[in-house]
Amino acid sequence: ANASVSVDDGETAKGVLPKHDISGWSTGRKTCFLDSLIGTCTERKRPLSLSTVANMKEMYRMHESQNSEVLFRFCMIAVEAGDESILPVVVKFITSQGRMKFVRPLYRALFHSEMGRDIAVSTFLENKDFYHPIAAKMVASDLDTTKSEEKRTLFGCLVSKPKEPFVIGGIVALSAAIGIALLRGKRH
Repeated sequence: ANASVSVDDGETAKGVLPKHDISGWSTGRKTCFLDSLIGTCTERKRPLSLSTVANMKEMYRMHESQNSEVLFRFCMIAVEAGDESILPVVVKFITSQGRMKFVRPLYRALFHSEMGRDIAVSTFLENKDFYHPIAAKMVASDLDTTKSEEKRTLFGCLVSKPKEPFVIGGIVALSAAIGIALLRGKRH
């Protein structure tokens, strides 16, 4: 059987689940199914209905999945649908593991939803040191809505664009040269 199941508009509007029992499916089939749902929603430019998401939670318990791939996809679907009951699950997920492939899209989805904007910012600020520095920088960039060319505010702090990048580059090069000289001195 094909795990890619399209959801027609009538089925979604009525909150009826697809006529497939997926509880025994492998993780791969479940992720294909969820990817298909995400693709269908993207193509038609609207999320699943809240009742469909609620029925999926009740029948398939995907919001309780211990598999990150399944949980990530289901959280994305639920956030896009505006399911406020998924918020504690999303927050627990994005604060218990730091893989950028999961964390960054979920923070973005939360930030762009009416229900999750403040939660995205406060959760990130409370947990930013947990993430790898590159992931933290990327998420911070995603959550910064006041970007401008010269100056911007990043979570209340004024950040200026460096006016003299050559000076900064020179300082970095000088620091590297001093460090190398010190290391060579220790060897002799």
